[in-house]
Amino acid sequence: MNVYKRILFACTLFAVVTSQAQALEKSEPAPGAKSMSLKEAINYALQHNPELKKSQFDVSISRETVKQTVAIGLPQVSITGGYQHYNRIPGNWVKNFAPTPGAPEYIFLQFQQQINSSGTLGINQLLFDGSYLVGLKATKQFVDMSKFLEAKTAYDVQINVSKAYLMVASTRMNIQLIENNITVLEKTASDIKALFEEGFSEELDYKRLQLSLNNLKVQKQKLAGTIDLLMNLLRLQMGMDLGEALILSDDIESIDAYIRSAEGNTTPTWSANVRPEFQILNQAIVLGKLDKKRYQMGYLPRLVGFYQHQQMTMRPEFNFFQSNLTSNNNWVPSDLFGLQIQWTLFDGLMGQSKIREVQYKINKAETDLQAFENAASMEWKNAQNMVMLQLQQAALQKENMDLAQDIYQKTQIKFQEGVGSTLEMTQAESELKNAQINYLNAVYDLVMAKIDYNKATGKSIN
Repeated sequence: MNVYKRILFACTLFAVVTSQAQALEKSEPAPGAKSMSLKEAINYALQHNPELKKSQFDVSISRETVKQTVAIGLPQVSITGGYQHYNRIPGNWVKNFAPTPGAPEYIFLQFQQQINSSGTLGINQLLFDGSYLVGLKATKQFVDMSKFLEAKTAYDVQINVSKAYLMVASTRMNIQLIENNITVLEKTASDIKALFEEGFSEELDYKRLQLSLNNLKVQKQKLAGTIDLLMNLLRLQMGMDLGEALILSDDIESIDAYIRSAEGNTTPTWSANVRPEFQILNQAIVLGKLDKKRYQMGYLPRLVGFYQHQQMTMRPEFNFFQSNLTSNNNWVPSDLFGLQIQWTLFDGLMGQSKIREVQYKINKAETDLQAFENAASMEWKNAQNMVMLQLQQAALQKENMDLAQDIYQKTQIKFQEGVGSTLEMTQAESELKNAQINYLNAVYDLVMAKIDYNKATGKSIN
């Protein structure tokens, strides 16, 4: 009996070594596939994520809006020209004040020439408009708002890519652990079945191994079915084509080392204003106050200066390309300059209503900012506590995995010496497998807690 147990033990060790070698072979990247670390994936996303691209376009749009607003206060120069050709020249009936015998009482006179043409050069300059001055400040603040929104989008991209990358890496490590255990159990079950057929083992031992093996295969199928979904989610967050091959080069431990987050209470002077959301909400208040001031300045007069130069001619025929014409064909110049003032004395109380409306929006934005400060403070404290808790959990699970490993090794020795049973071996193997998975999940939860902590403190991951 001891001889068969030693043979079984040797086969088990061979299966473990074989499964590890197969795992290393599977980790090699496919030809043409992109291999990316978490940092490379984040940098790729910062260049290709569509939402971030749109926020960058918004910044460019806001800058063009500033230029357009500035242009309103610059001189506006325009040139107009006109040409009129009368097929039938209009006229008026005029009373004949000195009629002669036989002359008509009314005479039909035409005061127009058949050809009329004119050209005008006009220059308008805004001299004063209170709404324009405030609006000019508001557009510059709007550019800042667009930049804050871009920064918030970029930060969300980093968080989302990190979490998606972590989920894929964790799932693949789970699958790798399960594959290793399946390989071991398949070999062990085959050997136990051979011993049972020879009458050296019980059928119950084989059935226990087969039940564990089937459970592992079910777990593997479930996890394998989620890999494609998680990879597509990662590609989507990165802005990568879903059909493009991608290999993740970082495992959970390297991701944990990359995530730059404090462990425990290391940020006692934290403030909500480090969060990009705070900057956005605060900027909304600034824009609201400028909008209110714009309506208030609208009660002041608007002053515009203008200059106009015009050339006109009226001719009896189309002779623009002839020379030596009589004086009645000459171009007649005229110049005009002046001021135009516009002052709304009563608008039906519409302006007052708009001012109150904007003030309500400011109050709402201030309430949102206060609520965010409270929520962000709670999020920061919870993130701190979660990191500390997950650190403790990971330490305990590491201790449990070391204990399970020690138990498994000692059980192997007992089995090799012929004083242990297959049931003890399967139990030790199952406990080690569970301890490994629990530790892996604990590390996953710890890294996820650190990502959430970075988000709560407004720290950049990249």
